[in-house]
Amino acid sequence: METKKSQAREFTSLFQLFKTQTTNLPQFFAYSGEDSYEFELIIDHYKETLSKSAGTFEIILIVSESGEQAKLFAELFTPDMFYPRKLIIVKQATALFKPILDTKAAQEWKDFASGFRKNITSVSDEIFLLVHYDSKDIPQSLIQLFQSTLNYYKTKFLYPSDYPKVFKEVCDQEQVHFEPNAADEFIHRIPANVGAYLKSVKKLKQYLHRSKFTIEDVNAVLFSQNELNTNTLVESLIQKRKVDFFKEFTKFSDQNSEILSFLTRLTYKLDEIRKIKVIRSRHNGEVPIPLMDELLKTGSYSDARKNFVRRQLVSDSAIFTDKTLDQFYDQVIEMNIKFKSGLRDEEGKNYFLQKIMHLFSLLQERSSN
Repeated sequence: METKKSQAREFTSLFQLFKTQTTNLPQFFAYSGEDSYEFELIIDHYKETLSKSAGTFEIILIVSESGEQAKLFAELFTPDMFYPRKLIIVKQATALFKPILDTKAAQEWKDFASGFRKNITSVSDEIFLLVHYDSKDIPQSLIQLFQSTLNYYKTKFLYPSDYPKVFKEVCDQEQVHFEPNAADEFIHRIPANVGAYLKSVKKLKQYLHRSKFTIEDVNAVLFSQNELNTNTLVESLIQKRKVDFFKEFTKFSDQNSEILSFLTRLTYKLDEIRKIKVIRSRHNGEVPIPLMDELLKTGSYSDARKNFVRRQLVSDSAIFTDKTLDQFYDQVIEMNIKFKSGLRDEEGKNYFLQKIMHLFSLLQERSSN
């Protein structure tokens, strides 16, 4: 295969990588983000592409453990007559590269970094490296370590106006079609990121063995009664339906991703409520659809969905004072920080429930005043 040691390039989307011609597949590629499913999609893409173009190759997995830096160095820079073709996969790369990139590193790590920079541009073209940098950004020091040969993709925060475009990209990638009301339901209820969209579409294809889907298909396959629905959690909290909230929460499977998905959904909801309150204050309690389309990015919704969203948000906004809304924002930010810093298992679950009870009490205080 041709050499891939081009200048560092940022890919704007995963689909841009998936559509890259085989001969231009990046030799060194880093994914920045917390969604491990998206990284697994990248791994699958490389495995499939390399199998078709390069034949047999060895897969090397490296994680953040003592001595793994030396293993990475050896696998990259030491010729192997038995397995000359390799796909090296690095997970938990933030911790793995931390001592190497530290500006106050010990001399042994400075020597390691110097050797890495010296040898990286002469790595065999038969060796490919995938890095999951489990953070929000790719540091410039990592790009410099790779002598600007590292291609990368950074996950981006999606706004409601982005959802239809990303959904269409996923449908085009997977060659599927949704009926309009099925598309509305999918976008409204699936967590807004490429990984979740792709995972859900692949699940539909796997279960139904076809490429055209109705709203009945979406509800039956993706929103079974045994799986936690973060949208239901958000709606039951906002509407003070405590019994419904905890009934849904019994499906919780002790995964931080579920709580983080809930917090993301709750943040979107609070932002929508804030915007609706602003619109109503300026239009005598009314919510003109054109203005809602502009501020809430609902222009792509069907008329039925728009009217439903408007009625629901008007009702929800009446529950909140400006003070209560600010208090909710503060609590959600605090919870996000806690769970993204590693809080999990029983301690995380207890903390989460404690905070949820506090949020319910804030709404109850509002209704009793």
